[in-house]
Amino acid sequence: MSRPEIETQASTALGQPGLEYLTRIRRAAANVLGNSPAGREVLELCDDHAEARRRILDDRSSGLTVIASVGATGQGKSWIIRQLIGNRDARKLIKSGNNADEATEQLIWIGPAPPDNLDSTHELYVHCSVSEMQTIGTSYLLVDAPGVTDDRKSIASVAKRALSLASVMLLVVRRDQIRSETIGSLATASEGTIVIPVINAVRAEDDNLCTEVDALLARMRKAAPTSTISLPVIVDDFEIEGRGESQTGKEAAKQIAERLKSELECAWAGDRRRSARLAAIDSRFQVALHAVLSDQLPGLTAAVRRLNTEAKLLPGEIAETLVGRDGPLRAAVRSRLRLSLLTETSALYFPYRTFLSLLNLTHGAWDRVLLSLSGSLPSLVGAVWTSTKNLSANQGAERDLREGLQNRCSAAVKDRLGPLAHRFHDEVLQLRDDKASPSSSVAHGPRTQVAYLAGIDSLQENSQRIFDAEVERVAASRFTAAFSGFLGTAIFWFLMAGPIVALYRGYFDASYEALSQLSGNLSNFPRPNLAMMLTSLLLSSLPTAIFAMLVLSISQSRSRVRKAEKRIRDVHHETIERLQREGVLQLSWDEPLLADAEFLLSAGAADVES
Repeated sequence: MSRPEIETQASTALGQPGLEYLTRIRRAAANVLGNSPAGREVLELCDDHAEARRRILDDRSSGLTVIASVGATGQGKSWIIRQLIGNRDARKLIKSGNNADEATEQLIWIGPAPPDNLDSTHELYVHCSVSEMQTIGTSYLLVDAPGVTDDRKSIASVAKRALSLASVMLLVVRRDQIRSETIGSLATASEGTIVIPVINAVRAEDDNLCTEVDALLARMRKAAPTSTISLPVIVDDFEIEGRGESQTGKEAAKQIAERLKSELECAWAGDRRRSARLAAIDSRFQVALHAVLSDQLPGLTAAVRRLNTEAKLLPGEIAETLVGRDGPLRAAVRSRLRLSLLTETSALYFPYRTFLSLLNLTHGAWDRVLLSLSGSLPSLVGAVWTSTKNLSANQGAERDLREGLQNRCSAAVKDRLGPLAHRFHDEVLQLRDDKASPSSSVAHGPRTQVAYLAGIDSLQENSQRIFDAEVERVAASRFTAAFSGFLGTAIFWFLMAGPIVALYRGYFDASYEALSQLSGNLSNFPRPNLAMMLTSLLLSSLPTAIFAMLVLSISQSRSRVRKAEKRIRDVHHETIERLQREGVLQLSWDEPLLADAEFLLSAGAADVES
C-alpha cells in the first residue's frame, strides 16, 4: 500500500482529510488568532503533529518488524535488548547505565539490515544476523531508545522518535517504579501498537506484585484503548536474589520472544496497525488543540460554543415551523381529504358529483382563510392544490411562499445569532488587539446576515411528499368513493325519476301519434309547469345533497384528520433529524471569519466531546 493510500485510509477512519485537515486548521488559526500567542502555539502544534504523522508514514524498516525498547531513564532497556541478541560484538556497542556518560543517547538499530535514511547524528546501526537474534517467527529490527525522562531535551526528543517508529514496544519498568506517571504517558503515546510490559528487578518474595501488575495493566489499557496490551514479562532481580545475570537474561529473553511470537501471530497487518497509530495521534492532537484554545481563549471558546449551540438547535426549530400550527395543518388535511374524495368520484355519478363539488367549495371556505394566513407547508399545499387558475399562477404562488419561508428563516437566524455574532467579533478584536487596524473595520463591519439555512428547499420537497403520503393513507378508498357515488346518484334519480318518466311518457305518446298519422295537435305534447319541475328538482336534490354532506363529513372526520396530523408531524420530525444527520439541513456560516473560528473550535472539541 502506498503512502497516499495509507494516509487516506487513516484519515477516513477519523472523518478528516489528512494533511488537508491540518492545512485548514493552520489557515483558520492565522485568520482568527493572527500572530497572538495562542495562534503561534496552534501553528506549532500543527507542525509537531505533521512531523509525527510523517514519521509513522515514513516506513524505514525495509519490510522488517520494528521492536523498540522504551521506558524512563535507568529502567534496564538496553540490558533487555542485549539479552535478545547473541552477537558479542554487537552487545558491546549497546551501553547502559544511570549516569549521563553511560546512558544511551542515540537510537540504536540492531538487526540484519539497516533502516532507510539512517540519521548518523542521532542514530546508530549495529549489524546482527537473524541467526544471532531470538526467534519470534519473523525477521525484525530492535531499537534501543534513550530514556524519555532524560533531562536533556535533544535526548528525550530522540526517545520520542522511537515511539513513532515501532510497531511493537517493550515497555521496560523497574519493580520499584511500577506506579510511575511516566508509564501512563508512554502508554498514551503507544496507541495503535503492541505493548509488552517488562517488569524488571523483581524480588522472589513480593506479595503485592500481582495487585500492582493488575493495576498497571488497567492504567495502560485505559490510556491506550486501541493498543494491544500484553501480559507482562517478569524479570528477576539477579543482583539481590543471588542468581547469575546470564541465567536471568536467558530466561527473560525466552519469555519475551515467546510473548512477541504470540502477539505478532494475532496482530493486525502492518498497514492496519499504522492506520490505528495515525488515528491515535490525531486524537491526541485534537485533545491538545482543545486544551490550548480552552485555556488561553476562554472568552472566544465560550462565544463560539454559544454560537454552535444555537446553530445546532436553530435548523430543527425553523424546520419544525414548516408544518405550521394545529389549525392551518388540520385545514390543509381537510382540504386534501375533500379533494381526494372528489377526485376518486367518477363524473358518471351525475349529479351527485356536482353536489359534492359545490359542498367542497362552500365547506372549505374557512379552511382556505386559515391557509391563506399561514406561511408554512399547509399554505404551500393549499396554494398548489386549490388554485383554479393556470399553471403559471400555481408556480407563482409556490414561489412566493418559498421566498416567504426563506425570508422567515433569515429573520430567525438574524434574531437568534446576530447578538452572539457581535459578541464573537468583540472577542476576536480583543484577542488580536486590532481595533485600530484599517482592515478590521472592513472585516468586522456591519453584517446583514451571519449565516443561512441550507437545505430548506429539500425539506420543503420532503414535507410535501410526507403530507401527500399521510393524507392518502387515511383518505377514503376508491371503492368507498365509488360506492358512495352510486348511492348518491341512485337517491337523486329515484326521487327525480317519477316526473321525468311521466314527462317523457307524454312526450313519446304525442310524438308517436304525430309521426304515425303524419299529423297531430301541438296541444297533445306535455307542457310541464316550471314550478313543478323546480319543486321536483329541489325535492330530489335535497336528500342527495344531505347524503353528499354526510359522505364528505365522514371522509374528513376528526379521527382521520388527527391521525393524519400526528403522522405528518412524526414523520416530518424524523425527516428533519435525518436531513441534519446527512448534513443537508444545516446552518452554514456566511462569514469567513466566523466559519474559520467555528471550524477551529469544533476541530479541537470533536474528540473531547466524543
